[in-house]
Amino acid sequence: MRSLRFRLIAVAGLAILVALGAVALLSRQAARTEFRSYVVRDRAEHVRSLADALGARLASEQHAGGLDSMLADQARREGRDLLLVGADGRVIGASRPELRAAQVRPGPGSAMEIEQRERRGASTLRLRTILRGPPEAEVRGPGGVRLGTLVLLPPSGGDSLQGPVAFGLGFDLRLLLAALAAGAVAIALAWALSRRILEPVEALTQAARRLGKGDLSSRVPAGGVDEIGELSRAFNAMAQDLAHQESLRRTMVSDVAHELRTPLTNLRCQIEALEDGLLPASPETVRSLREEVMLLSRLVEDLQTLSVADAGRLALDRAEASVSDLVEGAIESFRGAAAERRLTLRNQVGELPRVQVDATRIGQVLRNLLTNAMTHTPAGGTITVLGTADSEFVTVMVRDDGPGIAAEHLPHVFERFYRADPSRARATGGAGLGLAIVQGIVRAHGGVVAAASEGGAVLRFTLPIAR
Repeated sequence: MRSLRFRLIAVAGLAILVALGAVALLSRQAARTEFRSYVVRDRAEHVRSLADALGARLASEQHAGGLDSMLADQARREGRDLLLVGADGRVIGASRPELRAAQVRPGPGSAMEIEQRERRGASTLRLRTILRGPPEAEVRGPGGVRLGTLVLLPPSGGDSLQGPVAFGLGFDLRLLLAALAAGAVAIALAWALSRRILEPVEALTQAARRLGKGDLSSRVPAGGVDEIGELSRAFNAMAQDLAHQESLRRTMVSDVAHELRTPLTNLRCQIEALEDGLLPASPETVRSLREEVMLLSRLVEDLQTLSVADAGRLALDRAEASVSDLVEGAIESFRGAAAERRLTLRNQVGELPRVQVDATRIGQVLRNLLTNAMTHTPAGGTITVLGTADSEFVTVMVRDDGPGIAAEHLPHVFERFYRADPSRARATGGAGLGLAIVQGIVRAHGGVVAAASEGGAVLRFTLPIAR
């Protein structure tokens, strides 16, 4: 989990780093370009104003030796040297005497190169200044005569755009500090977000481990409405379903043992009685033994049918059939038993579309439903089989006028071994497999089953119409 948290933070940090880097690079380039343009424009206007002021002074002071002093005055106010360069590149005025011997020539591109010699102590230094941009302006004297070009030198020689360079360094430093602050905040937010995301995942992991060890009561909080909350709810639903299935499994094992124990106990007792001579080997005894064996056979057959249906491997021999004929055949097989119990069986299915079914299996479904209805219908009651149809399915309903099904039992009537009668007497509930078999067979045909209590029990199932 720490590895996942680290990867989340690393990915977030990398994305932030790339975004900040791209923004910083573009901002740095744009800021330097704009500032350089601003400085160049500002200097050009300033040099232009100095040139105009110098021209105005020359027009008002007509003395030959005053040009250098004028340039020196302006240089003191500006804090940097000034040159007046003639059209031939010769210096005709300078703010300092040493600059009179400077050589001015065009540099690379639009630059101007100024080379001067300056004596410092016992040695002479050769200084070269490269002006980039337009730090120059024409100076016109009396009558508008062009006297030369006024050049504004940098404060200490070198590049005339030291201001933009210093601005760029300062801007880069502040940009770096801003990026570091933003990165720190982003990492903190990524850490908080990773905790918010991964804490539920860690809880799910721990719950899954407990579930794997057999603790089916393991659950996780599922209060969120995001994907993690949905995952938590799905996990809880899965755990609930596993707990339910485990409960059904234990109940089924107990029920199978109970259902097998009763006939096996009867068989053992009767056989031991025969061996001890306590029970005569009469036809009635043989008949009783045969009934117990048949009961075991039916139970095993029902269990096999259920297991095959649950696995989706129930073999079906489908053919077109009439629902009314199938119902009538099932009812006829119960006429005698119904008459003994003074029950009335009615077929009110009527004409319905034909269905593509395994007639033997659907006959088993109908017989199981009729057996269930006869078990719970009191003497003198009526069992009615009805049918309806829509564009896709035929619906068959078996209705009785017995006591109905209690609301708490309705969701469970199709579960195997489930019986509303806790006494588990066969007279009132059989083995509890009949309705489970009904559900398995109907689902294998592509239909659904349902139960309701409407003045009596109503069990219905659907079958797809033949195309």
